Amino acid sequence: MTEDNSGYPPTEKLYFENAYLKEFTARVIGQEVRGGQRLAVLDRTAFYPESGGQPHDTGFLNGIRVIRVEEENGVIFHYLEGELAANEVRGQIDWERRFDHMQQHTGQHILSQAFYQVVKGETLSFHLGQVESTVEIDIQSIKDVTLFQVERLANDLVFSDVEIKAYFLSEDKIASVPLRKPPKVSGLIRIVEISGFDYSACGGTHCGRSGQVGLVKVIKQERIRGHVRFSFVCGFRALTEFKHRLDWLQAAAHLFSSEEKEVPTAAARTLDELRSLKKKQQRLEENLAIFEATEMLARSQSKIISGLFPDKSPGELKFLALQLVHRAEVMVVLAGLAENSFHLVIAAAENLKTDVRQVIPVLQAEINLKGGGSPTLVQLVSQEKDKAEAALKLVVDLLKEQSGLK
Repeated sequence: MTEDNSGYPPTEKLYFENAYLKEFTARVIGQEVRGGQRLAVLDRTAFYPESGGQPHDTGFLNGIRVIRVEEENGVIFHYLEGELAANEVRGQIDWERRFDHMQQHTGQHILSQAFYQVVKGETLSFHLGQVESTVEIDIQSIKDVTLFQVERLANDLVFSDVEIKAYFLSEDKIASVPLRKPPKVSGLIRIVEISGFDYSACGGTHCGRSGQVGLVKVIKQERIRGHVRFSFVCGFRALTEFKHRLDWLQAAAHLFSSEEKEVPTAAARTLDELRSLKKKQQRLEENLAIFEATEMLARSQSKIISGLFPDKSPGELKFLALQLVHRAEVMVVLAGLAENSFHLVIAAAENLKTDVRQVIPVLQAEINLKGGGSPTLVQLVSQEKDKAEAALKLVVDLLKEQSGLK
């Protein structure tokens, strides 16, 4: 078996002739094994290889699954789950996947031209993902009303159901076509023309009419490299996206016992109530900590106060520790438990003139802890939850040894 494609003639690309071809016959001209993966070369194929931001096709050759398709120097390699036993094969394209890619890729051409016409934003990159696709546009920001104008223009073109055709032009004739951006290749160049609207140099698969794109919808945007990247969906993906978002909205409406259109108002009202309750809770927790600190100081016979509190958050432990050291010349070691970790607060009254950070390296030699703090307050956290009590005892012993307090 040859280890490169130098012995293979260029593969005839049937998807250029007809993107709607679902089945075809071909002759096997070579099979190889690369990295434990079997692959086949055909004299012609309708399988589109990974290229230009568009994923490869999948499907079957004589019932054997095609899991990846790549092109090398004009030769297309089909990565298979098994070995082909015949020299003649019947290929079957995964049509649902292919048509989805056609809808998304054609929608990208339309959306890119709409961005250019409305805001003069050029498309810098395109990626066709499994759930959503993205275009990076050479603009710094866009207003919602302007983005809607872009979407409206794109969908006006979709609903006009204009013809989309692809053809090859030699390099010397490329100037006769009003391309949206210069081609990245030379020689014979494939043009995808959306009648009277967009002309692009592109080797992907596209719909034959704009109406088959169904719908173009931008679903989010984000800043990247000083530009804006837009995520969008087309066709059946737009239908699926709408279903998901409607399900989420209806679920939220049910939770709020409201109409769908009232969800934002109900959510805002609930958040305001939650903030108010959290403030009240914080005041109650602070009052409780003041009471606990008073009780702990009254009961304690030691200048080093410690305790394990399974239900207290790091914030609550810190507040309690500060209440203790502000009320008496003591050192405090408090531990709290979380679901898969424990947190430790170590504090000392300022008049004691000690640096509680000195215990950190000794403690870390025994237990995996992260954190730090000031001479009078240290906060640490560990994923070794089962060592919380051991850590508490170790710190208390270290403080006794270093300070001489009991």
